[in-house]
Amino acid sequence: MKNSFRLGVLLVGLVGINVYVFFFNRKTAPRDVLNLQSTSKTMEMSRREILKQARLPAPAPARSAPAAKAARAPAAVERPSPVAAAERSAPQPIPTEAPGRPPVILASASGPPAFRIPFAPPPEPAAPRAAAPPHAPYQIPFAPPPEDDGDARDDGVEKKFSQADTLGQVLAREGFGPAGPQVIAALAKLVDPRSIRGGQKYVVRGGEDGAPASFEYVPSPALRYLVERNEETGAWSGKKLAAAVDVRTAEAGGVVDSSLYESVQKAGESTALVSLLVELFAWDVNFYTDTHPGDHWKVVIEKQYLGGQFYKYGRVLAAEYGGKTGTFRAFFWNGRGAPRDKPGKYYDEHGLALSKSMLKTPLRYVRISSKFDRKRFHPILHVEKAHLGIDYAAPQGTPVWASASGRVVEVGMKRGSGNTVVLVHSGGLSTRYYHLSRYARGLHVGQQVKQKEVIGYVGMTGLATGPHLHFSVTKNGVFVDPSKLQVNRDAPVPDRAAFLDAIRPRVAALKAIQPGSAVARK
Repeated sequence: MKNSFRLGVLLVGLVGINVYVFFFNRKTAPRDVLNLQSTSKTMEMSRREILKQARLPAPAPARSAPAAKAARAPAAVERPSPVAAAERSAPQPIPTEAPGRPPVILASASGPPAFRIPFAPPPEPAAPRAAAPPHAPYQIPFAPPPEDDGDARDDGVEKKFSQADTLGQVLAREGFGPAGPQVIAALAKLVDPRSIRGGQKYVVRGGEDGAPASFEYVPSPALRYLVERNEETGAWSGKKLAAAVDVRTAEAGGVVDSSLYESVQKAGESTALVSLLVELFAWDVNFYTDTHPGDHWKVVIEKQYLGGQFYKYGRVLAAEYGGKTGTFRAFFWNGRGAPRDKPGKYYDEHGLALSKSMLKTPLRYVRISSKFDRKRFHPILHVEKAHLGIDYAAPQGTPVWASASGRVVEVGMKRGSGNTVVLVHSGGLSTRYYHLSRYARGLHVGQQVKQKEVIGYVGMTGLATGPHLHFSVTKNGVFVDPSKLQVNRDAPVPDRAAFLDAIRPRVAALKAIQPGSAVARK
């Protein structure tokens, strides 16, 4: 009985609360909440109160249809004089502040009132602006003035070759038509058109007849090749235009903490120097596996300046890399009294050539993912299958070099090896490069390539579980382990006495360089 009594009291209390909420409380009662008329009246009263505070006239009441029609109809009344009309149409001053209270509303005589944030300062009067000339171009407020287009040259504009462009395609696109082959022939006398790369620039200029009159190939800021049409004969001829470059000799050095790349940056040098050092010591040092904290590097190098600004590195005159793997030095030599632009080679301090007959690692790899093994278990086919080469794991797109100078005998896609390149070298040697993502531009069968020339890029085409290069070597038709292949150094310096005498100042310069210093001199 007690429990039933308590339950009854609880139910009565809940019913009472609901009755109060839904019928007596004006904030929650449905009849008040749904009363749209009272809500709109409240809003109208608020709006009139705001207008009253700002001392603005209340909007005129809506006119009936007949009154509106009468207002639209023309009336036979006396027209005001032009002076009176002008006085009436002039903007009237609108007070923005009421005595004793902050500004609330800004209004314009030509439009509806514009509300302001309370307590905001009144806007400053705008300075008079000069009338804009007819058809003046639209300008973004506060936008900086457009910069001069440095690419524009007279009547021509610099454009760029895309990665897929050939010279013939560009000439056809630019409207050269039948003259295209003549332009290519004239340019080929100066530079190999196959050396054109994506991102390089060109300029086309038109003649008086509207047809293209010249083609300018701009491989670098310091070098241009100009092919022009003779207006009288119609023949095309080319010439090489080289800008004056200031060459200075500089010295730099650094200590490796985590990587050679970071060390070169800390020394204040361009990261392009990293590639020069890696390629210079590629026969003796693998910078992916043989680099350790505490290693050091030093260089005596030529720097080229264009218009007073650093343009690019020139020849490495002397270099040293030392660490756990040993100390290696390189000195440039092109003969006694030879002109500066004569090609040369690199030798160590004893006159022995740095270059060898073959590169055992024809790329900058991260690790060896699979060694030469005649009984390896294939990771994809799941059968025992001979692995007649070495797999070098490397990021997608890493350049792959020709291991030695030779001739291209195969370029194409194969089912298992993917994009494949095969080179033939002297001494019965042949090298194979598998799983490439793409080939070097213009690479074709019968082409002669030099050692360390890029022939393709790392990929994972064919049967591959990740990006890597499969590198194989055959000798007289038999596969051999590339890591065990005996390679010989190239011929030593021909005039050893003259070489040792010439490099003596450079040896002293390397010894004087303190890692981390950078000195430029004439």
